Amino acid sequence: MNKQIWYIQQLDLFKGITKEKLEYIDSLFDMKEYIKREVIFEPGDKNKVFIVKTGIVEIYQLNYSGKKVIIERLLPGSFFGDLGTEGKSELFVEATTNSYVCGLNKDRFFLLISQYPDISAKLMKQLFDRLLQVEKRMSSIASDNVFQRFIKLLLSLGKTKSSGHMEISNQYTHEELSQMLGISRQTVSTIINQLEKKGLIQRKGKLIYFNPSILTSHAD
Repeated sequence: MNKQIWYIQQLDLFKGITKEKLEYIDSLFDMKEYIKREVIFEPGDKNKVFIVKTGIVEIYQLNYSGKKVIIERLLPGSFFGDLGTEGKSELFVEATTNSYVCGLNKDRFFLLISQYPDISAKLMKQLFDRLLQVEKRMSSIASDNVFQRFIKLLLSLGKTKSSGHMEISNQYTHEELSQMLGISRQTVSTIINQLEKKGLIQRKGKLIYFNPSILTSHAD
């Protein structure tokens, strides 16, 4: 099995697909490596859909003053690009680490998922989950104070490791966390220090650990 097919097979999106179907899917995609901070997709790009194979990419836009506002980080198995939405997209996508990304013509992408209902169902669930997370963050920005917004961001980024224990392991910088909420890096540093002093989070280097139940009780 060649390296590209092996990458495809590791993604949740394509698990359970037979070898023959994997070879067909592999033939449709072009795979390219993007170095850290290289732009993959920008406003005006059309007719291309991408799937992250390895690494991490982030979706962001620029606000009225030209400041970067991170919308979402995407892990392997995530997709992005021109999905047929109306109007001009204002979104950029760039690699936050060296990443392998598959590219496919939009029409061929929709033909592919129409042929494989299981893939279509997984893509729809992923898109719905992402939309729900973004809506929650936007709602929080509109109605919560900065402290509450930051706690809810930590809860949305955390991954469950065991009962009563979550971890943010992607090593976000304070600058990246600030760009997700539209606040200053200094404000993020201050809030993290406050949460740590209160015993609501623990840190080991750039990793953040917390009990989700305890942290949730301070989010309202």
